[in-house]
Amino acid sequence: MKSGTAGVAVLVSALALSSVAVAQSAGQPTNRPPPGPIGRMTQQQESWRFESEEMRRQNSMTPEEAEAEYGAERMELARRVAELVEQGKCREARTLANEAGERQMALRVRQTCQSR
Repeated sequence: MKSGTAGVAVLVSALALSSVAVAQSAGQPTNRPPPGPIGRMTQQQESWRFESEEMRRQNSMTPEEAEAEYGAERMELARRVAELVEQGKCREARTLANEAGERQMALRVRQTCQSR
């Protein structure tokens, strides 16, 4: 049960931050290494991936910081949407986000549900 709660917390953060991340990254070039052979990563790519994930974990916002930044209403909406996604109710989650005017959140739900 604890891992499910952690998953919801991660999804809540991702949903709340998705529109900000899209706005910040629009038009910026990426600094990704060129792709290697299909299906395999070089040692450098593997190392880069590990360091990126570790940095992302260290720099992520706490729930309190996210609520202060984005507001209690948006965080509550993100929690409700994340719970629906965890239950496999992706269509309801997207509808809820769209009705609240959160198009980026609805897009993130769609991407998350497709990757499962």
